Amino acid sequence: MSGIERRVLDALADTSSEVPDDLFAPGAVTWHSFDEVEAPTVPDTFATLRAIREKVPDFTMTDVRTGDGFAQYVIVGTLPDGSALRAPAALAIHVEDGLVTRLEEYVDTGQLAGLFALLG
Repeated sequence: MSGIERRVLDALADTSSEVPDDLFAPGAVTWHSFDEVEAPTVPDTFATLRAIREKVPDFTMTDVRTGDGFAQYVIVGTLPDGSALRAPAALAIHVEDGLVTRLEEYVDTGQLAGLFALLG
């Protein structure tokens, strides 16, 4: 799985661009550990990230490490009240025939409480 993990993170980090056609399989889903809900990666995950960035313009991922089918990173940003957002996270990336079919994000909701309150 050469480099696909980095391509996924780059696509998630740059929601101002079009989602690469050669990255996600039709019907790809994203699942989160905190709500155990599956949603279409395209467009739902990207729409959610755009909404977050409207409220937290410096929202990003730092300390990124990738490996075969996974990524670890720290979600950071500054909430409108000036408080810092910081949440270590991990992403399992499932690939079939060279396309991402499923993302699974593992993150502690307690560390995202300020962001969730902001999004309602």
